[in-house]
Amino acid sequence: MYGYRARIGYTSPPVATEIFPYEFYKIVPEGVTLVVSTLAVTQMTADDIEESYNLSLVLAKEHARVGVDLVVLGGIPINVMRGIDKVDDLIRDTEASIGVPVTTSLTAQIAGLHAVEAKNVGLIHPFGDFHDDKTREYLDYYKFNCSGIKGANKTIGELGRMSVEDALEIGRSFKASHPETDTLWYIGPHWPVSAAIETLENELGISVIGANQAIVWQALRRCNVNDRIQGFGYLLREF
Repeated sequence: MYGYRARIGYTSPPVATEIFPYEFYKIVPEGVTLVVSTLAVTQMTADDIEESYNLSLVLAKEHARVGVDLVVLGGIPINVMRGIDKVDDLIRDTEASIGVPVTTSLTAQIAGLHAVEAKNVGLIHPFGDFHDDKTREYLDYYKFNCSGIKGANKTIGELGRMSVEDALEIGRSFKASHPETDTLWYIGPHWPVSAAIETLENELGISVIGANQAIVWQALRRCNVNDRIQGFGYLLREF
């Protein structure tokens, strides 16, 4: 039977979701499956985010109905739509409503940063400069020092056509410009980052947290799948 170890539900922001499920199955051990539902994000507009927030709550109930072990509410902008200080309330209220454990994309990534004891965090995202101020808020709220922010200047529709080399190049360039950085945080699980993580850690001597990597890591551990997974960085290998 597929999913005999864990069935992980994920509400995926982009209407067209490609990279997340591909990388998910590259990472997880046999017996773990993904139950994915897509939301309404096409252009990252405020209307997209609000519609997706409401839809994610509907879909979480459907995931519970089909028997997933955990629901991951995807999309940090969606997670924080009611305020970054309301994310824990979102988790608690959704769990109470659907009767299944819940986490969020933001929660998983912050847990990953804490696990590797990140201090000076370089934040890398796939979008334009408009995303810088919002992402800085995440580091400020959780009291990490921000060593800098860099975007890849792509639109959401371009993410599936990016390559692992894009993630490698931007990480190397960032570290060269910000040598005090001890952890790179790649926000956004919908561009190809996971395969770059271990190379960057080995080359640069720092920790790297990727969104997809951290989401999968926390989901596995919450489902009592404690395999130490090789090839995708320190987080999955050691914690």
